[in-house]
Amino acid sequence: MLNRIPRVIQPNEIVITKGALIRLKFLKGKKAFIICGGKSFEKNGYLEKLENYLISSGFELVFFKGVVGDPSEESINEILAKLRESNADWIIGVGGGGVMDSAKVAWALYENQGALLTDFIKPHSIPERSKTKICLIPTTAGSGSEVSNSAVITINGNKMPIISNYFIPEIVILDPNLTTSLPANITAYSAIDAFTHALESYCSNLNNELTNAYCIASGRIIIDNLEIAISSPENIVAREKLLYGSMLSGLAQSVTSVGGVHALSHTVAKEIDLPHGNLNAIFLIPLLKFNMQESPRIKEFLDQLGFIEFEKFENWINKIFVKSNMIDKWGPYSKQLNLNEISEATLMDICARTNPRKLSSDAIKSILEATI
Repeated sequence: MLNRIPRVIQPNEIVITKGALIRLKFLKGKKAFIICGGKSFEKNGYLEKLENYLISSGFELVFFKGVVGDPSEESINEILAKLRESNADWIIGVGGGGVMDSAKVAWALYENQGALLTDFIKPHSIPERSKTKICLIPTTAGSGSEVSNSAVITINGNKMPIISNYFIPEIVILDPNLTTSLPANITAYSAIDAFTHALESYCSNLNNELTNAYCIASGRIIIDNLEIAISSPENIVAREKLLYGSMLSGLAQSVTSVGGVHALSHTVAKEIDLPHGNLNAIFLIPLLKFNMQESPRIKEFLDQLGFIEFEKFENWINKIFVKSNMIDKWGPYSKQLNLNEISEATLMDICARTNPRKLSSDAIKSILEATI
């Protein structure tokens, strides 16, 4: 019953400045299990800084490096085996959304010996955190996973969101220094993912005035700073603001969920070898056009961002595709899809329930056909 009441549950602490990684120097604990993403974090010297800060705090460290892509049962089991050996009292996830989701899901199994991932598919079925604290440090600005109550994981070949308010960490560190090496395409599709969180949260049938305010602020920040970050990757101000935009939309979607764009992206990811944020970017415009036929919320949201005409927003998205060399069609990257099966599976995704217009199999097929 409690989890049916709209609640904003935030991390105890969000550190929000250039050089914020130094917060680790003041962490209290004994053993830290650090889950890291790709090599750029280590190559740029930040992994060594992280290690030095934690050692100066008296921590014994165990690393699990090289986590790439979204988590799966197999990848989580690999992490979990080493995590259980560590007996850590802190789990620190440093990377993109997939790394932070991995940290969350690994925690859930670490604290609940004998549990299976399938035990947690029902929303809010994970027991309360008791022995382990979590710190999340994003190195991209898009997923909002560092403040959200969800983690997307592949179970039996299907991407599924697992939802628990106990995923919310004790500490979030937003350090824009960690994002300046991102290439243009990752910068773009990460930010469009965050923008989609904001827009779909605003249009969700569970929206409220507080989350609406988060969504509008997030949308404005992303619109104002994405092109700057693409053209001038070292612009620390733009990078920092994109982290704020991602965080705000992550807070909003934890309360409201998202909608059809995410439902479609989750489903086709099984067959299409493209990043989640890029898939969201591909499906965004046609799904919005479908929703706009019945919901005034899309126009209301875009009006507040200065896009009085939908075509201007569409032109902006197309400009981002071009400037970042982001993939704009899924067809060349897919296997032979059964559109009927994909459409039916999309309708079953939990995010489809909060779409502002009822989705249909025919509508989903037409969106897929329009984006080949």
